[in-house]
Amino acid sequence: MWKDFFYFSRGERFAILALIALIAFVQVLLWTSDYWLPLLPMRADREQLAQKTLTNFRDTLSGGSSNRRSSLTYSAGSRKTEVRLMAFNPNTADSITFVRLGLRPYVAKNILKYRRKGGSFHKPEDFSRIYGVSSEQYVQLAPYIRLSENQTAAALSMKSSLSKAPTSIVSTEPSAVEKIGNQMDTFYDSSVERSQAYTSLHAFDLNTADTAFFQQLKGIGPITANRITRYRNQLGGFYSLRQLEEIKGLYPETLGRLQALLRVDPAKIIRLNVNKASLEKLRAHPYLSFYQAKAIVELRKARGFIHSIDELAEFKEFTPIDLEKLKWYLCF
Repeated sequence: MWKDFFYFSRGERFAILALIALIAFVQVLLWTSDYWLPLLPMRADREQLAQKTLTNFRDTLSGGSSNRRSSLTYSAGSRKTEVRLMAFNPNTADSITFVRLGLRPYVAKNILKYRRKGGSFHKPEDFSRIYGVSSEQYVQLAPYIRLSENQTAAALSMKSSLSKAPTSIVSTEPSAVEKIGNQMDTFYDSSVERSQAYTSLHAFDLNTADTAFFQQLKGIGPITANRITRYRNQLGGFYSLRQLEEIKGLYPETLGRLQALLRVDPAKIIRLNVNKASLEKLRAHPYLSFYQAKAIVELRKARGFIHSIDELAEFKEFTPIDLEKLKWYLCF
């Protein structure tokens, strides 16, 4: 009966022979490992290759490279672009030129967007204010920035004329309107916009214009228009065109354009009643700090009624400059 243990079918004999052959093959590999193992890539090399492939894939999705090489080249996916330093005019150069100068694609996009909204570079230092341009890149590119002399002279002339414009806007003389109309020819791109601006010049009041009206002006988008109206609501209205300088995000040329086209009617300011407003209402005003609002409330409790703004001058929290601004917004 014990002979039955050594009897195998044809299929079982084939399986046993295959197993023996596999064991012999593995044994031969082990004996010859010193010859074929160095030919295979090491595990660290394989991991480095996989990491590099993953990094290139991420860079391709983000549209740029993750590391700037010291040899002034950067990789976008698997493509390499060599940086070439050359003279350029930031007011006329295209996106390809900016990328060749070593700027990231999104920085070139920011420059073009700034120019489309009416921005321009009057001096080389203006280029360093673009979002994404580092101080190292500006130092490297500054010697290659070329601005035409005619353009620089025109910008300075326009800036000086705009600084004098607000004093003449209040006047209703036809000569003042014609002067502003001539300046507007350089601000608007089409005759349709110029005709709209001519007809609405006298109706353009800073305290009544809405966001849709602001967005019709060159260089002002939805965000800037919302900032102007939001700050106007916080104040209660504007009493001077110079208050526009307190709004963040307004470029000098945009600010000059607004001051040249706007007029202000202080009678439309919504005033704050000092004797009725709560502490929270007072401190919410941009020109009142918490301590100033608290001083008003304490004075109101002590005297029962505040008759004029001169009574606030007794407190050290209020400077003459503060009182000069608050006189437009407080009522008693």
